[in-house]
Amino acid sequence: MNLRQLEVFQAVMQTGNMSAAARLICITPSAVSKTIAHTELQLGYKLFTRAKGTLAPTPEARVLFEESTLIHCKLDELKRIALNLRQADDGQVRLAAIPSICHEFLPLVLEKHLARYPRVKIEVRTLHQDQMVQALLTRSVDFALGYYEHPHPLLTSQMLVSGPLYLAVTRDIWLRAVRTRRLNPMSFLTSMPLIRLVGEDPMCQSIDELARHLGLTAPASLQVHTSRLALELVKRGMGWTVVDFLTASNLDPSSISAVALHDFAPVPLQMYFASSTPPGQDALRMLDMLPDLLRGVMASSH
Repeated sequence: MNLRQLEVFQAVMQTGNMSAAARLICITPSAVSKTIAHTELQLGYKLFTRAKGTLAPTPEARVLFEESTLIHCKLDELKRIALNLRQADDGQVRLAAIPSICHEFLPLVLEKHLARYPRVKIEVRTLHQDQMVQALLTRSVDFALGYYEHPHPLLTSQMLVSGPLYLAVTRDIWLRAVRTRRLNPMSFLTSMPLIRLVGEDPMCQSIDELARHLGLTAPASLQVHTSRLALELVKRGMGWTVVDFLTASNLDPSSISAVALHDFAPVPLQMYFASSTPPGQDALRMLDMLPDLLRGVMASSH
């Protein structure tokens, strides 16, 4: 089967009749019928049985459909890559970042970049770490930002800067901890719920490490998807969590205490890109701005 036959066959399998298949792929019903008939003749067996205007796939067609769906999906991916490569030449930067970086750092980046390069279009996607692979490999984005190295073998990770992790808890609770446990105020947290990030977020490992350090063995009773929601719960005095240095730099010290965890390994902020297609010139100009902006944010938080 050639690619045209594959496209028509997939359309008929998905829609169940010639007319709907023709509308799906923008050709005439007679062209669909002729392509299916030619394919059946070429293969030497029927793909569909025809009765009362409907098409029923044969067992052979079902096997071909299952196998050819993988090829069809790859063709769709190829089309997206081709389109995205064309768009990449239009003077624009497309990036993705995890929620905490989008909320806490990217507004500053976009402000500075727009002032320096006002004609360059910018598209930002908020993605979790596991969602970045497809976006990068299909060139939907030029690069992505997240914490820790990305494990996918087709992506390259480059560290931009690293900074400490912070314990986040309400100011009132931390002052009470310092007052009652002067030598080891963190031990006060063992009596409070841990607010953990759910799923494959790399920050989970850091939160769990601190929990083990404090001697907490019971699973967290509160698990949420983003650091922003975790902090909303912290503000309400519902527990404590661990945040990155960018998030800590934007906390209101009158309500939340951010306590640097210097005994734990610093968290590296990484830039990811598809190894086969490094970022273009527009993206590189933005990336060149990031280290100084990051260092400025970190300096202001001390």
